[in-house]
Amino acid sequence: MHMTSIPAQRLRHQQLIKTAFKTPREIVSFFGAMQSQEYASSKWGIGARLPGCRETQVEQAILDKSIVRTTVFRGTLHLVAAEDIHWMLQLIAPNVKAKMSSMQRKLGLDEAGLAKTNQLITKALKNGNHHTRKELTDLLQKNGIDTSENRMNHIIYHASVERIICNGPLRGKQSTYTLLHEWVPNNTPLQREEALHKLAGRYFTSHGPATVHDFAQWAGISVADAKTGLQGVQSSLRSQEIHETTYWMAPAKKVTETDTHLLLPAFDEYFIGYKDRSTLIDSRFTSKVMTNNGIFNPIMVHNGQVIGTWKRTLKKDSVTITTELFKAGKALLKAFEPAARQYADFLGLTLNSFS
Repeated sequence: MHMTSIPAQRLRHQQLIKTAFKTPREIVSFFGAMQSQEYASSKWGIGARLPGCRETQVEQAILDKSIVRTTVFRGTLHLVAAEDIHWMLQLIAPNVKAKMSSMQRKLGLDEAGLAKTNQLITKALKNGNHHTRKELTDLLQKNGIDTSENRMNHIIYHASVERIICNGPLRGKQSTYTLLHEWVPNNTPLQREEALHKLAGRYFTSHGPATVHDFAQWAGISVADAKTGLQGVQSSLRSQEIHETTYWMAPAKKVTETDTHLLLPAFDEYFIGYKDRSTLIDSRFTSKVMTNNGIFNPIMVHNGQVIGTWKRTLKKDSVTITTELFKAGKALLKAFEPAARQYADFLGLTLNSFS
């Protein structure tokens, strides 16, 4: 395997060329977790991997509780299959809490204070209640809790990684929170090492070829923990040395490189799922995809390479897509039209224009 074949392998393993999966839950379970910082983007992250899938099907999978949206890896929102959420949070909670602890101390949020906020939130959401962030904020303020200066973010993060809350059903366009153990009852917990093995298997199967450092960054765990996870599953994976770096992936048949033109969402696993993205994008253009404030823009991918960005404008019955290719090319842009139509179909809208 050469460096140039890494994107082709990743397209295949990430289910972006051909997939055997049929449902949103199957895709999410296969990945282990899919970043969902932007809810609309994460729905398309599933849709782009399931030809013929509609946005309403992804929303229904969340309503049916087969997929859960909550704060997991790196303290950010992810979509996770319901059967995985408890063991993943149990595994990751110490890391997330350790990383947040210094900022929480600066904000005056100690363990006693967070225990109180958890208690108030639990009482408010008990028996199937769902509340928006604003409603929970108002509730805490009425009980003398200071939620200003980013404190509410940390209160929500803490309650999420403690397995108290997760995202519930939408109310209009607003997210709500609900009690995790009511939404998805706890299943049999895994021992820590077993959980690391399971997580490594999911990551390298869905993201490979990838390195142990890619895995550590994606999961927000130490390199030592990433190596422990890999050791438990490496006999079921295959490896390849390139420039003295070891890449791990699922044992798949030879990948034939095909001409692909994809419109992938912001924060998509194809780009965000790696520490080293040098095989996916020309470094001169990285800042166009990753902005200084931590935003990852939607990407145009040609044969595995990120060659531009795109954005959508929604109207009642249609969507307009505008693109920014890093290098001009009318013929190349034309080749992305089927992907634009696939996206419009996913939304249940007509494609108004693509330029």
